Amino acid sequence: MAVFSFQKPDKVIMINSTDFEGKFEFRPLEPGYGLTVGNALRRVLLSSLEGFAITSVRIEGVDHEFSTI
Repeated sequence: MAVFSFQKPDKVIMINSTDFEGKFEFRPLEPGYGLTVGNALRRVLLSSLEGFAITSVRIEGVDHEFSTI
């Protein structure tokens, strides 16, 4: 059985936190893994925080929804 080398994020940095928003940085990530992390985070927040919703996500260097993260 083949064993794959996989880079896991070893740093999670909270850049900014207010009562209404939070800005975090996860690094390093494998190419394309940002989508996986984003979907997992969205699902947890939607199922766990009653009355809250993610309305937007902004990622530096990503110009539109079809850009590679």
